[in-house]
Amino acid sequence: MKCFGFTTFIVTHKFTETPATSDLSVSRLNEMTTPLYPTFQKRISDSFDQLIKNQVTPWVFLNTGKPMRVKTHDNRPISYEGVGFEGSPEQVFWSRYIDPFMEEICICEINDAIKMSTERNVDAKLLLPEVEGLLLSGVTRTFHEMSQIDQRLKGKGFPEKVHAHPIENEVQIMKNFIEVRIKSELDMWQPKSKFESWYERNKFIIWAMGTIVALIGLCARFR
Repeated sequence: MKCFGFTTFIVTHKFTETPATSDLSVSRLNEMTTPLYPTFQKRISDSFDQLIKNQVTPWVFLNTGKPMRVKTHDNRPISYEGVGFEGSPEQVFWSRYIDPFMEEICICEINDAIKMSTERNVDAKLLLPEVEGLLLSGVTRTFHEMSQIDQRLKGKGFPEKVHAHPIENEVQIMKNFIEVRIKSELDMWQPKSKFESWYERNKFIIWAMGTIVALIGLCARFR
């Protein structure tokens, strides 16, 4: 299930995955504590892959002379052609252009973590911290890609001559956004009681016994 959809924007440009992100993913896989971790790892990774492909990577073509067109989260068009990155494009790129998309991913995945915890009888107090780490990894990866594109566009073919845009502040803002929502859900989380869990596991047997008792009662009544 996809949390949201983006208009497909086909690109051929590729960026190297952040080593720190790869190490973090492997580390968290080794620390997996719930059976739902692989499900959310795939979902969240796919969501950020799609976000980067459709909303971040198209900006790399800004200096090529070709039209660069994307849309904001509220569906307003952003279009540049024949201009450099410095000035208005740079301001738009770094002024909460990407944040609403990431916020939507975070809200969707946290809500679905609560829902699936209830449905699959998984302790959300264990699953939510896992989802938090995965979301932060995706956020960091997205801002890293944006910083690389910023460096390429400003360098105009010589990115090594330009300092990379620092992303610590942007990452921290999203980290705070995620932490607040995770904490809120953890504070509200109430796992099923032992009786509720037992009933969920045995409700078919209870239904069958109830049906048998009802049939016995009917037979006895019409004797």
